[in-house]
Amino acid sequence: MKNLPRPGFKSFLGGVLLSITLVPSPQLLAETRVVIIAGKGGTEAYTEKFGQFALQLHDALITQHNFSPRQITLLAEPAAQLPATTLPCRFEQLEKTFTEFSNLLTRDDMLVVILFGHGSDDGAFAKFNLEGPDVRDLDFARWLERLPCRRQVFVNTTAASAGFVEKLSRGERIVITATRSAEEKYTTAFPEFFVEAFVKPAEADLDKDLKVSLLEAFDYARDRVVRFYEQANRLRPEHPLLDDNADGAGSEMPSLSFARVSAGETALQSPDGHLAARTFLLPDTSAEIRAVTLSPGATGHPLEQTKLKLLAEIEELKAAKASMPAAEYERDIEALFIRLAKLNREIKASKP
Repeated sequence: MKNLPRPGFKSFLGGVLLSITLVPSPQLLAETRVVIIAGKGGTEAYTEKFGQFALQLHDALITQHNFSPRQITLLAEPAAQLPATTLPCRFEQLEKTFTEFSNLLTRDDMLVVILFGHGSDDGAFAKFNLEGPDVRDLDFARWLERLPCRRQVFVNTTAASAGFVEKLSRGERIVITATRSAEEKYTTAFPEFFVEAFVKPAEADLDKDLKVSLLEAFDYARDRVVRFYEQANRLRPEHPLLDDNADGAGSEMPSLSFARVSAGETALQSPDGHLAARTFLLPDTSAEIRAVTLSPGATGHPLEQTKLKLLAEIEELKAAKASMPAAEYERDIEALFIRLAKLNREIKASKP
């Protein structure tokens, strides 16, 4: 079968400008959806604490990372006093939410799940504590397996969360936990610093490419946890793990193992960190195109016109992904998103 030629940039841009009601292909609609879950606090102080972690991350994704509120699903205890759209954090609601995502998501979408709360491990299952029945690692594994999207990120910031690594490890899935064993069962400092990586992206952006990868967020949070206990002169009771090579083991220092293999050392298996290094919490650019084109007078501004062209270029590249070498696509899409981040800053600075 002959390969179809790539659509020209000018014709694509013209279609965006003149016919924004056209239905894009599924590839162009690929996006990131985020589920933020604040579990049972047990006390008023913990309920408020976990709710604040969830709210801070929710707000940071919208205000600093260009997410739309519709891309974020928030579940929490009613006592946490979060936005009115927050769903109750109960087992039945969690199951319903993931069932809905199984019909909503496409193969090219990415789902990110982040847990704040208390955790436990009874020797058979690692659990996330809820009001009512707890949710087990096996439950999350079952729900995630039913989803059509290949790219998945699961972050459990609770105590005794290590068991989730083994149960959830799978190809094209990043699993992050706050602890490396069931014995690490005390309240963790990891969630505060993981959220901080997105609230203060300039500090977590270690390679200064104007965006934060999951690997950078993990490294930032881990290093801050180490510093926190060193400054308090306390033994460290938590050791976070990242698994993205599907071996179910996880690594506390994925950047180190990734760097060693990248430098030419022999490895029997791909190191942890490779997938996380090229995974970012990026919004849906097709939604940005609609926002720009529908905003009264926006396209008359030179910077907005430049942004629209850049967004269209990103969408054209995404449409051509299947016909490109993976390394070339990743290099080109990264360069375009860096340009977009810089342009968004210019637009923000130019507004009164």
